[in-house]
Amino acid sequence: MSSGFDHRDTGTPEAAWLARPALVGAPTLRLPGPGAQLIVLAAHPDDETLGAGGLIAAATAAGVRVDVVVATDGAASHPDSPTRSAAQLASQRRREATAAIACLSGEASVTFLGLPDGELSRHQPELARVLEELLLPGCLVVTPWRGDRHPDHEACAFATRAVLRRRPGCTHWQYPIWAWHWADPATGLPWPALFRLDLTDGPRSAKQRALACYVSQYRPLSGQPGDEAVLPEHVLAHFDRPFESFVVEPSHAAGNGSYFDELYTEAEDPWGLADRFYERRKRELVLACLPRPRFRRAFEPGCATGLLTERLAARCDELLACDIATRAVSVARQRLADTPHVTITRGAIPEQWPAGRFDLIVLSEVGYYCDDVDALAERVRSSLADDGILVACHWRHPALDHPRTAAEIHTALGRPHSRLVSHVEEDFLLDVWSTTGTSVAREEGILL
Repeated sequence: MSSGFDHRDTGTPEAAWLARPALVGAPTLRLPGPGAQLIVLAAHPDDETLGAGGLIAAATAAGVRVDVVVATDGAASHPDSPTRSAAQLASQRRREATAAIACLSGEASVTFLGLPDGELSRHQPELARVLEELLLPGCLVVTPWRGDRHPDHEACAFATRAVLRRRPGCTHWQYPIWAWHWADPATGLPWPALFRLDLTDGPRSAKQRALACYVSQYRPLSGQPGDEAVLPEHVLAHFDRPFESFVVEPSHAAGNGSYFDELYTEAEDPWGLADRFYERRKRELVLACLPRPRFRRAFEPGCATGLLTERLAARCDELLACDIATRAVSVARQRLADTPHVTITRGAIPEQWPAGRFDLIVLSEVGYYCDDVDALAERVRSSLADDGILVACHWRHPALDHPRTAAEIHTALGRPHSRLVSHVEEDFLLDVWSTTGTSVAREEGILL
């Protein structure tokens, strides 16, 4: 059932958790507003109630659309039961889940996928497909925590992350379940990323009524070995709090290479840069906005796999590009292997900014990953040539791993340069600045 722990052990007492100021005093989360969408993905029947039952009840009361997806029927909860077959357990647990979710929300939709219990790592494409079909813009998706030490919980979290990477603007909260049992309160949870959702009496009571529906889990199936309760009292004690806890990746998580290396481990092209018309069109717009046909020396930080780099190379005598992800640098180097005037390195900005001056700097979808935007802006200012051009293009919608917004980044970068181009869409912001302020028409002598 699990990896690295046994639910029959005594585990970490609830009193040890409540003694942690980082838990009880964690920053609070806000519910989505009326009309928003909440998707709760559960690996097994009862995960949705244990980890997010209060959230489901509170969101429903707040006018949020709630969709619950239960990936397996939990048929492997008692693998050694002498009294119940896997099919019997699956049927009972599905009935219990239906009743429990009805206690939490009379309006939530419920989808049972019936995937194999304990084997979700092999079925992530199915999980992703269902999420893609349900997702609305701006959705909040809630899953088990990827660090919960249960392979099915991990699979749900990773499948969701892969989907949301292709659906900017959605957010992801992760709820620990078994971590409350096995973890050391001092070190077992990512405390900077842990937030709490306070529960009023109504949602809290609804959660307890829902938990009472899971008789197969908190009562022994019989008195025989193998039929012991999966959720004994000392485990259930962790879910009687007046709040629920969620791991929300901190905004600065993207500021280190391991974050992006992990993204490229999970997907060859995490943002769909090669296949999406949205990305292809945006590249064409960036290129069309360049106010000169050719540049002497250019710098493109955050080059990813080199798709924009390849196009910029055709208009530059010398081009430096970098990315913080090892895999991205490798792919970009392969793509530009036949262009000796292009150099691609691994590095972070603004810390590892290259020496020298540039008459073109292109910051595409990279600025909001910098915690210190003023330091980034200063690097740009100090390295732009006297006739330099600065291009910035950034996603405008909220994203959990963006410490800054596009508007904040562009405001900082634009000082003290002259804006030549300002292109604003619902989805992204594209600006071009010049150190001279000379327009294309004046540059070509059309205007004097």
